[in-house]
Amino acid sequence: MKKIAAICLFSAALITPAFAAEKSAGNVGFNFSLDNAWGIQGEFNIPKPVSVQLFLKNYSRTYYYGNPWGAYTYSYTAFGVAGLYDFSKELKISNRKIHPYAGLGLHTVSAVFSGPGAIVSPPVSGGLYLTFGGRYELSPEWDFDGSYNNFGGLTLGLNIKY
Repeated sequence: MKKIAAICLFSAALITPAFAAEKSAGNVGFNFSLDNAWGIQGEFNIPKPVSVQLFLKNYSRTYYYGNPWGAYTYSYTAFGVAGLYDFSKELKISNRKIHPYAGLGLHTVSAVFSGPGAIVSPPVSGGLYLTFGGRYELSPEWDFDGSYNNFGGLTLGLNIKY
């Protein structure tokens, strides 16, 4: 899974500068949360200030127990879609590089528990996905993104515009 994400991001990094212009159709990005979740996302602009975001996020944690059997790993993967709204015009922000946003969508979460002797896949769950944050334009091709969401908490990321 991590290899696929790396290949997608590397491909986007190679292709994006050729398509970058003053107005972008969207962006592709990678993010990492302070809760140790990572993700990739693609955002597609509908008429500004609305955009649609598709995302894939993963959170894994390994516990080492003091027994002869070793470690147990819990892994959660979320896939979803969210509508984002850019509030920069409503808030009358004079710096055109700053874009605060909020979003609402749906996501599905699958979980896997693995350990010595067993791999258990619990049922899939999901629900509403909430996010809010801000984007800062570093250059015409790159954005820095900071947000808070209900899968991963406080998240920092880098986006490549196309």
